[in-house]
Amino acid sequence: MSAKLAPARVVLAFVAIAAVASSLLAQSSPQLATLGLVAKTADGQIGNVEALEGSSIFSGDYLSTSENGSLLVRIGALSLQLQSSTAVHIYRAPYGAVVELNRGTVLYTTPGGPQNLVIVVSDIRVTPSLVNADSGRVTMDDPCDITVYSQTGEANVQVGSENRTVEQGKAYRVHAENELLYRKYLSPDADDYHHYHDHHPCAAAAIPQGHPPIAPAQSHFLLATATGVGVGVGIAVWKSTESPDRP
Repeated sequence: MSAKLAPARVVLAFVAIAAVASSLLAQSSPQLATLGLVAKTADGQIGNVEALEGSSIFSGDYLSTSENGSLLVRIGALSLQLQSSTAVHIYRAPYGAVVELNRGTVLYTTPGGPQNLVIVVSDIRVTPSLVNADSGRVTMDDPCDITVYSQTGEANVQVGSENRTVEQGKAYRVHAENELLYRKYLSPDADDYHHYHDHHPCAAAAIPQGHPPIAPAQSHFLLATATGVGVGVGIAVWKSTESPDRP
């Protein structure tokens, strides 16, 4: 009898070992755990696959939208919306998520407190304030220039050693020091992040006609008007796609 039961015991033992190994692998590789989910989508994609409402988002995913598409992602209490013709890589971070904007426009909301979402474009880093709930928009105008608008709250923008706080209701055009040419995509928070891309220096920022010279200490930042960057339209589209039961 015991000889007949031995194979069954071996199978059960193997199954138990496999379950433990799988659990340990998931713990040692947090990127395998779900980072967020798709709350709404219109012609959005995760990698090369169509994004569906409720689809899981994982650390390292490439998200994109078509010319007429949009994609709303929820990461806990954080929200990130990709507008039309937008692409990002998204990664898990101890504070929530870090997003590398490759093209287009993203809209964000953060709850305030320790959970946050950081947006990186070339060598520019946009960090919403932790003090209050924040919402705003980041647009990649070209690889060396972005526009940052803070609808509510504040956002800190860092370029090299220079920092600027974008206050509520204000928008800044921000000029990067370097365009990044990627050999491999990985989290901007990774220790070896700079080993996988090259820096191509950006040309000096052009000063719009009729605008006063920019102070040397603030040469990366140019205050922009809300009407000049189309703020109202962007936020209106974003609000129209939010779910009525948003947490």
